[in-house]
Amino acid sequence: MDKDRLKHYIALVHFLGEVLGDQFEVVLHIYDGKRMYIAEIVNGELSGRSKDSPITKFALELMEKEDYRQRDYLVNYKTRTKAGKILQGSTFFIKDDENQLQGMICVNMDYSKQFDLADHIIKTLKLPISIKTAQLAEKEEAFSSDFAEILSENVNDIITEIIGPDQIKSNLNLSPEAKLDIMRRLEAKGVFKIKGAVPQVAKALGVSVPSVYRYRRMIQKQS
Repeated sequence: MDKDRLKHYIALVHFLGEVLGDQFEVVLHIYDGKRMYIAEIVNGELSGRSKDSPITKFALELMEKEDYRQRDYLVNYKTRTKAGKILQGSTFFIKDDENQLQGMICVNMDYSKQFDLADHIIKTLKLPISIKTAQLAEKEEAFSSDFAEILSENVNDIITEIIGPDQIKSNLNLSPEAKLDIMRRLEAKGVFKIKGAVPQVAKALGVSVPSVYRYRRMIQKQS
């Protein structure tokens, strides 16, 4: 993506952020052909993320499965922040003329504020009802499980989510074959497309950065 087009999408993200308001987080992910990174984020305090945060495991899976080839956008899936806040997410795929992915615009809504506002109005009017009706409670419960996306603040969260915390903790006891297997899983999930992933993987597995590149070359030769 050239600089002029990037500036256009950055401006669009700020426009959406101002129009939608502070209960919406708007994120611009850019894919440069090798790495995916956050180019801009508005209202990042909703998820605790910043421009230095990685893309999510869910976004990586969308890339690896090439969902963008069959659709232009994905709407109304469930997300959860690292702090446990429940959000509703939607993603628009940015593609070139050849249907290749160039980036994504993700919008995450903090719908809980709607309930807070409704509660405030009801209390102000002193109405003998509660916003926590069975229907709304059921909706909240549905949003509390089966999350499509976990909004992580750092690459290590993504790595841990994929390979499991137990293996991270026992990395000193892992054999070279086990480490190679973990590298294959991370490669398959597209983790190395995240900006800054290599040193984080090295730290998580207790190996050097050159070792990570060596493992990756072995995997590429075998594939």
